[in-house]
Amino acid sequence: MLGKKKNTILHTYLIVKVRKYKDHEPYFSLYSTPAIADETKARLTVEKLNEIAELGKEENWQTQYYSINLTL
Repeated sequence: MLGKKKNTILHTYLIVKVRKYKDHEPYFSLYSTPAIADETKARLTVEKLNEIAELGKEENWQTQYYSINLTL
């Protein structure tokens, strides 16, 4: 995962799924492909996942995806 160069900064983007039932506390999980190295691809993936979540909406459930920057 880390390059051969020491002190190299690695950026990756985690895809997080947040689900909430009615007024209860939300719960978080990582998407099945949890990390994408490219910021643009991560953002586009999250946009598509949110569109799909909106189409397949379940009663009383809210689902949303986020791209979270992780720097190592």
